Amino acid sequence: MRADQVERNICIQDYNTYTFYSTSAEWYEDLILDIQKAVSFIYIETFRMMNDIIGEKICNALIEKVKQGIRVRLLVDWWGTRTSNVHIKNLSEVGGEVRYFQKFVFSIALFSRNHMRDHRKIVVIDNEIAYIGSANFSHYSTQWRESILRVKGNVAAILKKIFMDNYKIYNKDIFHPWVKKAFKRTILFDNFYFIREVPSVLSQRIKKNYVLLIQRAKKSIIIETPYFIPGYRIYKELINAAKRGVNVKIIVPKSSDLKTIDYLRDAIWDKLYKKGIHIFFYTKSNLHSKLMLIDNKTFSIGSANFDHRSFKYMFEIAMISDNINVKTLIKNHIDETLNNTIAFDLNEWKKRPFLKRILALLFMPIRHLL
Repeated sequence: MRADQVERNICIQDYNTYTFYSTSAEWYEDLILDIQKAVSFIYIETFRMMNDIIGEKICNALIEKVKQGIRVRLLVDWWGTRTSNVHIKNLSEVGGEVRYFQKFVFSIALFSRNHMRDHRKIVVIDNEIAYIGSANFSHYSTQWRESILRVKGNVAAILKKIFMDNYKIYNKDIFHPWVKKAFKRTILFDNFYFIREVPSVLSQRIKKNYVLLIQRAKKSIIIETPYFIPGYRIYKELINAAKRGVNVKIIVPKSSDLKTIDYLRDAIWDKLYKKGIHIFFYTKSNLHSKLMLIDNKTFSIGSANFDHRSFKYMFEIAMISDNINVKTLIKNHIDETLNNTIAFDLNEWKKRPFLKRILALLFMPIRHLL
C-alpha cells in the first residue's frame, strides 16, 4: 500500500462502511459534505470548537442546515470552548440547540471538581453516519496526526444514544440519578464494545479494560497517544507483558502541545526501556491520536489519553472491538506513523537538560491533575 493511500481507506462489513482519517484537515472536508447532505438531524459533541476559520466553516454549514429545517444539536465543553465564540452564537441565534457542558463551579475541591470535563468527540448524522475519534475543531491542529473513524451504517444509532445521554446530563452532577442510569453500563453492539467513562476515583472503566487487554496480550501491544503518564498499574502491566515476551511499543510525539506532560513522561523512559519496552517519538508533526492495538487484532479508538486526567476526571468514550476491517485501517495508520518516528536513545536521554529534570520532579506530586 502506498503512503498516500494510508490517510483514508474504506472497508465494508455487513451493513457498515468504515473510513479512517489520520488528519483533521481531511476529516473536516468529508464532515462538511456529510452535513450538507443531512436530511433529519446533526448532533455534534466535542471538547473544543475554536473561534477560528474551522469553527466558522463548521458552524456556517450547520447554520445552513438549521435554515433548511434540519435539527442541529451542539454539545461543547465549557472549559474547552469559549462561550464568547461568535460562530456558535450565530448558530444558536438561528435556532441551533447549543449546550455548554459543566460550567465552572466554586467548590472545596476547586481544581479536581473543574477537571470533570466532557472530552468526548462524537458526530452523528441521520442515524446513518457517525464519527468517533481524537480530533477537536481548530485550525491550529489541522496538520496534527489524529485518529478518526467514520462509520456509515447501524452503529450510528448506538452513537446517537450515547450522544443523547450526554446531552441530557450536560448540567447535572455526577451523582445525579440520570448520570448513574446513563453510565452504569457499557454498550455491546455486534462486535463493538462502547465504554462511557464518568469521572471516578475508583471505577475508571476505560483504564480497567486497558489493563485487561494488556494482561491478555500474547504477541504485541501498540499504544499511540499524545500524553503518556498512565499511572503505576499500567506501567506494571506493560512491564509484565514485556517480561513474558510481548512486543510492547509506545508511540508519542517528540514534542507535544503540553510541555509539562512531556517533562513527566520523559522522566520514566529509562525504566520502561530497560524492561524491554520499545519507545518511539513521532517527528512529522504533533501526534494527537488515541489508539491501542493488541495482538494485531483487538483495538481501542476514542477520546481517552493514557494519563490520569482522562482515566480519573474526564467524561470519555472508547470503542473496543476486533472488527477485522477497522483493525486493518488502524494497523495501516500505525505502520505509517512508525515510518515517521525515531526510537528512544538511552544515551541521548541521559543528556537531557537539567532544567527539564528539575521541572519533572516539581510536577510529579501533582501529575494526576495535569
